[in-house]
Amino acid sequence: MLPRPGAAAVLVCATLAAHAQSDDRNVQNLLAALVNGTEATLVTPLITGEVQLTSFQSASRMSAIDAMAAINRARGQLQALGEPQPTAEEIARMLAGGPIELPGGRIETQGMLTASGQPAVIRSQIVAAGTPLPASAHAAAAGGSAPPSAARQMAIQQLLAVGIANPTEDQIRTALAGGTVNTVNGPYQMPGTLK
Repeated sequence: MLPRPGAAAVLVCATLAAHAQSDDRNVQNLLAALVNGTEATLVTPLITGEVQLTSFQSASRMSAIDAMAAINRARGQLQALGEPQPTAEEIARMLAGGPIELPGGRIETQGMLTASGQPAVIRSQIVAAGTPLPASAHAAAAGGSAPPSAARQMAIQQLLAVGIANPTEDQIRTALAGGTVNTVNGPYQMPGTLK
C-alpha cells in the first residue's frame, strides 16, 4: 500500500494526465516542451485563413506536475484578464512573455516563467494556408514527433487548408485514403493523398 503522500501524488499525476489528454494537441505539445525541455511548435488557424506558427522553448525542464500547474496558472491569469478560452499560443505567450491580444485590448506580459527565473523563448510567424510547413510543425499538427511520410505531410497540409490545424489520427487516415471530414464549415470531401 502506498503511503498517503505517495497515493496523493499518484492521484494528482493521473488527474493532470487526464486533463492534458482532454485538451488540444497544442496544449499537449506545450506540456511536453516544458517537461522535456524541447521546442514545441503550436499551429493556430486564424480567421483570415492564414496559420500562425508559434515556437516555444523553456530554458529548463519541469516535472509534469509543475508544468501542468504553470499551464493552469497561465490559463487562469488569461481568464481573469477576460479571455474565456485561452489558446495554447496565448498560454505560451503568458509563460514566456510578450504581447497578447485579448478581448479587452492588447497587453504586454513579462512572462510567468521569466518572472520565476526560468526564461522561455517564443517566436511566431503567420503563413498562408497551404504553405509547406516546417517538419516540426507537421509533428505538432499531427500530435507526434516522428517525421511524417510525404503522403502524410500532404494529408496534413490538405487538412490544414480546410481549417483542421490539429488533426486526429482518424482525420489523417481519412485524408490519406479519401472520405469525408467534418470542419467548422461543415463536411468536406477529401480526395485522398494515396489515390
